[in-house]
Amino acid sequence: MKTIYGMASNRLMAAVRKGLIAMMPLTIIGSFAVLINNIPLGFFQRFMLETFGESWKDVTSWIFNGTMQIMSLGVLVSVSHSIARERVAAKMGQVNPLIVSLISLGCLVAITNTYNQSIAFTQLGTTGLSLAIIVAIVSTELFFFFDKHKLFRIKLFTEAADTILIQSIALLEPATWTFLCFTFMRLGFHFLGIDDLHLFIYEMLRGLFNFFENNLNSAVFFIFLIQVFWFCGLHGSNILEHITQQLWIPKLAENIEALQAGEVPGEILSKQFFDVYVLLGGAGSTFCLIAALLIAARHSNSSKITKLSIPLAVFNINETLTYGLPIVFNPFYLIPFIIVPVTLVLVSYFATAAGLVPIITREVAWTTPIFIGGYVATASWKGAALQLVNFLIGTAIYLPFVKMHERFKEDANLKLLAKLNEQINYIDNHRLPMVLNRPDEIGSLARVLASDLQLNAMENQGLYLVFQPQFDNAGHVTGCEALLRWRHSKFGIIPPPTTITISEEAELDDVLNKWIFETALRQLKYLRDLGHTDLVLSVNISPLQLHNPEIAKILENLLREYQLDPDKIEVELTENVAFDNSKESKEVLDKFKKLGVRLAIDDFGMGHTSLLYLRSFQVNTVKLDGSLVNDVLTDPNTADIIKAIISLCNSLGMHVIAEVVETKEQRDKLKELGCHIYQGYYYSRPLEINGFIQFIENNENWKD
Repeated sequence: MKTIYGMASNRLMAAVRKGLIAMMPLTIIGSFAVLINNIPLGFFQRFMLETFGESWKDVTSWIFNGTMQIMSLGVLVSVSHSIARERVAAKMGQVNPLIVSLISLGCLVAITNTYNQSIAFTQLGTTGLSLAIIVAIVSTELFFFFDKHKLFRIKLFTEAADTILIQSIALLEPATWTFLCFTFMRLGFHFLGIDDLHLFIYEMLRGLFNFFENNLNSAVFFIFLIQVFWFCGLHGSNILEHITQQLWIPKLAENIEALQAGEVPGEILSKQFFDVYVLLGGAGSTFCLIAALLIAARHSNSSKITKLSIPLAVFNINETLTYGLPIVFNPFYLIPFIIVPVTLVLVSYFATAAGLVPIITREVAWTTPIFIGGYVATASWKGAALQLVNFLIGTAIYLPFVKMHERFKEDANLKLLAKLNEQINYIDNHRLPMVLNRPDEIGSLARVLASDLQLNAMENQGLYLVFQPQFDNAGHVTGCEALLRWRHSKFGIIPPPTTITISEEAELDDVLNKWIFETALRQLKYLRDLGHTDLVLSVNISPLQLHNPEIAKILENLLREYQLDPDKIEVELTENVAFDNSKESKEVLDKFKKLGVRLAIDDFGMGHTSLLYLRSFQVNTVKLDGSLVNDVLTDPNTADIIKAIISLCNSLGMHVIAEVVETKEQRDKLKELGCHIYQGYYYSRPLEINGFIQFIENNENWKD
């Protein structure tokens, strides 16, 4: 398992997966084009022929040529780009990944073209995918090797020079050396008599069948090779079409002739045998994989591509799953992708040989759905029953590998989540753009969280509020702060800064803040109904909400609905994120004041706008920044700052709350400096509503 995890984490394997996933739009469109051309319904084919004429399939063929038939080129460019952008030189802006991708494209043409023609069009599709991936990896790695060891440092500094031009000139030397390497490789192949790499590889593979006779061994080897090719991104059935024509297609004809002659058919193995019993949903028996994914990964992001694959897999078209999950070059699926079809060959062969199932004597289209194909091919329900047995066997084999893959993804995503949280903290501190538009795994995870936040969190109660009590010097609970929490179904508790920042960039903050206000005020009404009528509830609001003209109206409606005293609601503005003095912000704050709700400044004392807040807005409460409270016992200057803030606020008629109070010594020092209200772990952690109610009822008079 460690070997599989290591392979999956390898940067080159990751780049290949990204390259294949990037081709998903073309893969899906091309797959539907294949499906439309091959729908196994006679009335549909007749309708299309009568309506659009004999050339009706040309349109979908053009679509197929523009999608699946350029798969190799698209994946080569994408894989090369994925590898390049992770290199230090690219991250520092010294190398443009696009230039590296174009060089890889040129290297592919250089090594595959023949002497009498350019690269064949058929080699640009899935048939040439494996070679394209190899060229992408080798050419990109060679390029960066030569870039690191350049003999000449070409620099172009002119006023008119574009960045791309500067980089292109500077990268001439490594590009030249890379092209020369592939040119010499091409010359070496020609010297060995190899003018067409694809043809050479295929002829070698076809020659392997000379070691087998037309029996079960050759059938197992045939299916084994098809799966290996597909796992490497090659269309195995197309590659072995010549073998199919020679070995398997004639066998069905022999069975049909025997049946017509009144004889007993004797050929178990045929092309229809593989199509009906083995390749359920396409190569790798991927209909079984879909079932395993729906069972073991129904809550995973894989479920989206799985559900998208089902309509095509019903007709045995599996490119969407093969290149989208992906299966290709995914070490977790290597073993079952090969083992399942081989197992189904053996099960089906022995079931037929034992007379449990009739020998296939009817031709069915390869796109015929499962169960229908088994019945039609054998003229018996037993054929469909064998398909069901094979389906269950294949699903059972795939299940543990799906679970293993999901565990790997969960571990990888947890590590990404930690990086995402670090990035958000860094972004918040440096006022940088967020991560949703990032092209790497961190950006991908951020987009997943944004999607989950939009679709699931509030509906499934993944979001909830906790309440942290606030105490005065007499030990009475004077209020509490409502704090947002998100318990994700896969990642556990998402840090609030991550939740808030993602919601803001995804433009979900309006909906989220409405939910926070509604939930907080509903809980306050619950507290009031229990007799806790004097508590002040503090709710945080982001600076972006000060540009939402509806936020005050939402709060007004909620106050009316729950019949709450506005003076028991305090809206907190985070001080360490500066907001502008725009007309919109002032209008929203004025609306809050007209409603009669209280205003508070959170994290006061460390930001550059602290005094501007006090001067510009009628603030009721100031909450000392936690870093000041942390240093109050060790830094005399900090103590002086806190004393000055408290004195200033007292003179302006404002309350001061000390946050992050964790020890009795801190509380006593703050009390000495003039503070009257405290909040922190010394008194209590944030509690869910029932725990909060129990806590305040048991601590009506706090005793040290």
